Amino acid sequence: MRIAFIGLGVMGRPMAINLVRAGFSVRGFDVNPAAMAAVAESGVVGASSPADAARDADVLISMVVNDAQMRSVLFAPGDAAAALASGATVIGMSTMSRAAVIEIAARLSERGLHYLDAPVSGGEVGAQQATLSIMAGGPAHVFEAMSPVLRAMGRHIYHIGEAPGDGQAMKMINQLLVCIHNAAAAEALVFADKLGLDAQMVFEVIGNSAGNSWMFQNRGARMIGREFDPPKSALSILVKDIGIVMAEANAARHPLVLGGLVQQLYHVAAAQGWAQLDDAILIRLMERMAGMDGR
Repeated sequence: MRIAFIGLGVMGRPMAINLVRAGFSVRGFDVNPAAMAAVAESGVVGASSPADAARDADVLISMVVNDAQMRSVLFAPGDAAAALASGATVIGMSTMSRAAVIEIAARLSERGLHYLDAPVSGGEVGAQQATLSIMAGGPAHVFEAMSPVLRAMGRHIYHIGEAPGDGQAMKMINQLLVCIHNAAAAEALVFADKLGLDAQMVFEVIGNSAGNSWMFQNRGARMIGREFDPPKSALSILVKDIGIVMAEANAARHPLVLGGLVQQLYHVAAAQGWAQLDDAILIRLMERMAGMDGR
C-alpha cells in the first residue's frame, strides 16, 4: 500500500515514521524544508509537492493545520487529489470543521475517491509512540480497509459513524474539554502560588487526586517548567479548535457557557502576541489577570 503523507510537523513527522516502521511505503511533503530534512533518514521519501507525494498513491494522509490548507493540498494549487491512484482513499487526520469535511468528501467522491474523517488525540508523545486515539467517520468498508494504516499510528481506534464529519464531531467534544481543562490547570496553579503552595507538590498531589486530568498532567508540567518556546502545541491551534467548537454550537443554537468563556481567554492570550508559543502560556495570562505577572 503506497501512502502519501502531507504535513510533517510535530505530529505528522512521527506518524509518517511509524507507518514506515510498519512496512508501508511513504512519500512525504511539507512546506517547511526543515520538516522534510527531519525525516530524510527515516525511510520517508521526500516529495517536491503534494501532487508529487500523491502520484499513484493508494492512500493520502493529511496532518495540515486547517480547512484552507486541506483544500489547497487536495485541490488547487496542490492538486494532490488528481494525482492519486484510481479508487484511492484520503484520510484527513487534522482537526477541521464538519462543514469543510463534508464538502471535501463530496468533491473527492465525484472523482471516485474515498474519504475517511479521522482526527486524532494524544499529542506529540502519542504520535511518537503510536498510541494515538483515532476517531474515524466514514463508510464501514472504508474504515475496515484503512484499519491496518490506522493501527500503525494509534492504539485506541474508534469507528464513530458512517458519515464524514462524524469523526470531527467527536473531536469537537474532545477539544472543548482540552480547552477548558488547560484553562483550569493554569488558573489552579496560579491560585496555588497565591496561597504559597509549592508548585511541584501541587502537581504531585493533584496527580493522585480527583482533580487530576490528562491536560493537567501534560500542560501543567510545561506551565511549571515555563516550557513555552519552542511550542509542542501552539496556542494558535487551540484558538482555531475552540473557534470550530463555538461556531458549531452557535449554528445549532446550543449553549456552551464554559466554551464561550474559554474562547475569550484564548483570544486575550493570542492578543498578547503569544499565538505561536505553547498553549501552556495560558498560565501567564492567569498570572497577569491576578496581578502576579512576573512572579
